[in-house]
Amino acid sequence: MVPLDDLIPHPLNANVMPEELREKLRAHIKRSGRYPFLVVRPHPEQRGKFEILDGHHRVAILRDLGHTEARCDVWNVDDREAKLLLATLNRLEGQDVPIRRAQLIHELLGGMSLEDLAGLLPETDKQLEDLHSLLEFPAEEIAALLEGQAEEEEKVLPRVLSFVVTPDQEQLIEQAVEMASDGTPGRDRKARGLTNLARHFMEDRDAQDSHQDS
Repeated sequence: MVPLDDLIPHPLNANVMPEELREKLRAHIKRSGRYPFLVVRPHPEQRGKFEILDGHHRVAILRDLGHTEARCDVWNVDDREAKLLLATLNRLEGQDVPIRRAQLIHELLGGMSLEDLAGLLPETDKQLEDLHSLLEFPAEEIAALLEGQAEEEEKVLPRVLSFVVTPDQEQLIEQAVEMASDGTPGRDRKARGLTNLARHFMEDRDAQDSHQDS
C-alpha cells in the first residue's frame, strides 16, 4: 500500500480514458473496492516517491473517492524500460471469444438489469444487447464451433463488429439495416440485414463489372 500523495504521474503518459469508461471504472471501484494493482517504480529523482507506469486513472479515481492509499506493484526499472512499459502496459490486451463473452453477459443479466450492467462494463447497453444476441445462434452450431476451437485456432466463430460513425451515419445505417432484414423476429436481425446489404452491393458491383466488360 502506497500513499496516494507519494504517487507521481509519469510526464510522458499518453493514455486518455473516455469519460464514459472512466465513470464505469469509478462505479466499479466504489461498489467493490477492488482494482488491478498499479504498476509503479521508485521515482528516479524524488526520494521516497513512486512514479506511475500503469494506473494513472485509478489514482485519480481513488483520490476522488476519498482513498488515501493504493495497492501497488513496485518494479525496479531504468528510464528506458519505464518508457517502454508506459507505451505498452495500457495497450496490450487479450481478445474475448465473443460467444463466451455473450454467455458471461447472459449469466450477469440473470442478477441485474441491462442498464445497471452497462454502467459497470466497457460496453454500452446497445453493445451488450448485440453481444447477447449471439446466443440466438443454434446451440448445436455454437457447441460444435467451440469444440473445434481447441483443435483449430482459426475456427470461425460468430463475431461482433464495431464501427465508429457519426450520429447522422448511425441513423442512416440503422434504418438501412432494419429495412434490409428479412423481417424474421430475432436478435440477429441486424446481422441478417447487414449481410443482405453487403450481398446486394456485391451483386450490383459484379453486374456493373460484367456490363462494362461486355
